[in-house]
Amino acid sequence: MQGLVDYHLHTAVTVDANMTEAEACQQAIALGLREIAFTNHVMLAQPDYLMSPEELAEHWAQIQVCQQRYPQLTIRLGLEMDYYEGREDEIAATIQRYEELIGRRFDFILGAVHQLNGVFFASNHHAPALFNHQQAESIYHNYFVLLTKAVRSGLFDVIAHPDVIKKYTGKFHPPVPFDRYRASVEAFIENLLETEVGIEVNPSGLRRPVAEIYPSHELLSLYLSEAKARGQEPIVTLGSDAHQFKRVGEYLGEGVKALQRAGHNTLARFEERKRIPFRVDL
Repeated sequence: MQGLVDYHLHTAVTVDANMTEAEACQQAIALGLREIAFTNHVMLAQPDYLMSPEELAEHWAQIQVCQQRYPQLTIRLGLEMDYYEGREDEIAATIQRYEELIGRRFDFILGAVHQLNGVFFASNHHAPALFNHQQAESIYHNYFVLLTKAVRSGLFDVIAHPDVIKKYTGKFHPPVPFDRYRASVEAFIENLLETEVGIEVNPSGLRRPVAEIYPSHELLSLYLSEAKARGQEPIVTLGSDAHQFKRVGEYLGEGVKALQRAGHNTLARFEERKRIPFRVDL
């Protein structure tokens, strides 16, 4: 873990997490991480996953306290902001309003899609309503079409867990071979490269029914090879997606190994929306 970063952490400001900023920092230091980023959810369609202005202000205050207390650890402030087609102006206004509240720019914005056809598919409780009424192959296609629109919106620096649609593979639907939705992924990757939006290596899928890192080896390899074919530097962040302090840094080593197996060893950090590449070795 020494010298790695964890760019996807959630605190107790939303219903799905229960760790404090200090707990996350202490765990990061114990693991030897060099930098972390808090990326709490903002889902405009899910009130339980939406920070109030007061919660954001307190969150930022706690981060500042932690940065003073733990100078050996660089602490970034980001968001995991959900994309909803047709609500781009509202999303942009929300980001701006939050930045005005804390008096600074966010360091980076993770874009995500957790809802499709009105179903909050990332939830174990709600996912069956999507997968029980449509073929998984068609769902995957629709997901990547929507994710491509998120990329083109210009709202995000990086796309979180790019193939999280596979989360409940083996539980609510059988595996979908990559070739069945490859064309949709190719369009997604083309737009990533055209807009210079990055992707996240998120190993939290290893503890989900799919038991696989987000993104799959096929998707990650395709993104990296296409970037290099175009002479572009791939933009990749690494995050545990921890919602409890014991998950901070979890499986990051596996995430780096997946990146290296795909032929790449450079990650990205961010400061006020500006990308900083750095090399990783295990």
